[in-house]
Amino acid sequence: MTATSADVVRRAMAEAVELACRARFRVEPNPLVGAVVLATDGTVVGRGFHARWGGPHAEVAALHDAGERARGGTLVVTLEPCAHTGKKTPPCVPAVLESGVSRVVAGALDPNPATRGLAAAAFAAAGVAFEVGVGQDACAPLVARHARHLGADVPWTIAKWAMSADGRIADSGGHSRWITDAPARDVVHEIRATVDAVVVGRGTVAADDPLLTCRLPGRTASPLRVVLDTDLRTPPEARVVATSRETATLIMCAERADAFRRAQIEERGAEVVELPRGPGGRVKLAAAFRELHRRGVHRALLEAGSVLTGACLRAGYVRQVAVFVAPVVIGGSGPTPFDGGGWPLLDAPRLQEPRATAAGTDALLEGYWPRSAPTV
Repeated sequence: MTATSADVVRRAMAEAVELACRARFRVEPNPLVGAVVLATDGTVVGRGFHARWGGPHAEVAALHDAGERARGGTLVVTLEPCAHTGKKTPPCVPAVLESGVSRVVAGALDPNPATRGLAAAAFAAAGVAFEVGVGQDACAPLVARHARHLGADVPWTIAKWAMSADGRIADSGGHSRWITDAPARDVVHEIRATVDAVVVGRGTVAADDPLLTCRLPGRTASPLRVVLDTDLRTPPEARVVATSRETATLIMCAERADAFRRAQIEERGAEVVELPRGPGGRVKLAAAFRELHRRGVHRALLEAGSVLTGACLRAGYVRQVAVFVAPVVIGGSGPTPFDGGGWPLLDAPRLQEPRATAAGTDALLEGYWPRSAPTV
């Protein structure tokens, strides 16, 4: 490699890192990955990043962007291309080989033992040059949370709520529709499109009778809808139950639930599963989240009320937070985002890597929750 080509690759890797960061909060527990394709003369001909959970990987997006211009060129990617079939997507190595690139430069090796090192063997067999470590210091943080979550037996869970500027999620009469405007609600549907399940408590079903579906234009599939309902009081007429044959619904209740109510719910197509009781007699959170993971839920959105949200935050089952703040002041005795004991100010959890963006006239504050329970 000449000094000039080394500089070109380093600049391409820096751009790939920037691309990867665009997907922060939309792909976890997957790693943040960006990719740039260089033509034989060093010009950039393709760019891509892993944009959302379940979507195409960065290499595939960048190679698609480059098309035939990738042939004979160099793929610069922040993470070793995967050589195994993941939860949602096929391996990337075959697509890289089919593209005709002659060289692959990765910033870091994949921490997943299921694929780590396999790309090197595949590229060597095909005569494609492969090297790792360019820009490693910048690439390593992109996979840090992915590495820590590997082997977890609970989903990566995002706690989402909408509140007024004075921290109320409803007025004193319990009315919460609508604190935020339509653009913010559109963003919620975009987030729902990146998860395997939406989780609420029975109180949310009773108060709002939500559908909990993803209603983006052109999208027909919605994530699994999950209701934690200790005593199985969810009415069969609730929309989340009544539409179970169109969109899957799972009700998690405590052991020895009402058999008649269970039959009514199951007749409408919803599934009911009984779980052990935890402290206070409610469904044990550890059992609920592990059951979701066992069923293939690896990324979940918690859209619950203050009781369940508070319990999940304190127990450490939340990994990420998305808070929509509306420019309205409600006042009075309306509920706050979560019930129960808090923390002294100096010891209060502070969101990690926070990001604030506009959602119409509302604001969206996102960050990683700093206090997580052991995952295995």
